[in-house]
Amino acid sequence: MSDHTVSERAWERYGAATGVAFGILLLVAVFAAPQPPHIDASAQRIATYYADHRHAVLAAGVFGAFATVAALLFISHLRHVYDRAESGIEGLSTVVYATGLATVAASLFFGVVSTTLAFMTAQPGGLGDAGLTRALYDMGYVGNGMTFLLSAAFLAANAVGMVRGEVATPALGWFAALVAAASTVAAVGSLTVSSYSAGWTAVGLAAIVGIAAWAITAGGLMLRHPEVEAATAHRSLIVPAH
Repeated sequence: MSDHTVSERAWERYGAATGVAFGILLLVAVFAAPQPPHIDASAQRIATYYADHRHAVLAAGVFGAFATVAALLFISHLRHVYDRAESGIEGLSTVVYATGLATVAASLFFGVVSTTLAFMTAQPGGLGDAGLTRALYDMGYVGNGMTFLLSAAFLAANAVGMVRGEVATPALGWFAALVAAASTVAAVGSLTVSSYSAGWTAVGLAAIVGIAAWAITAGGLMLRHPEVEAATAHRSLIVPAH
């Protein structure tokens, strides 16, 4: 076994570990603060929530920031393993990379809004403007919808590659497909329903937990069995031009 192979195995384990880190940090960020007010809550109730739980919301924002960094590293790792399986053809590797980055960008929007609302509770004037409070909160909710939708695209791309044999295992691909479906439903709810619904809320929570569980499972599997060890067993979905 060459020194290059040993080095690549170690590098892939670092990349896989970021998937585990992302999933754990995402769960911590989601549950670090109490459940936020319903989408149709009054501006006063929203302001009270951020005032009462300011430190918890800010802590969630910190964990979310670290989760973002871990997600970027894991997405880059996935691009690497897909690119090798496709021999540089840039098929699913590009789709996974682009949708992954777009998902991270969309998720940052909600994080910025939530942290801003928490900051404003300790600033002169606070959240006294009901219209501004309502607008910021609704913008964060819509941002969540876009995050769910882009997450679904990211997971669907991974599902295709894994089920068809480019990366990891078919079982992990089917898991990604299931979470992608839940994320799609959650996106529809976030982008169309402006009143509280226990059903839509449950689907959204299930999607978030599913994304974290998939990342932890995928990272753990690749950490235990680096993709470089199974490279010869994988096959590209795209046939090179001759």
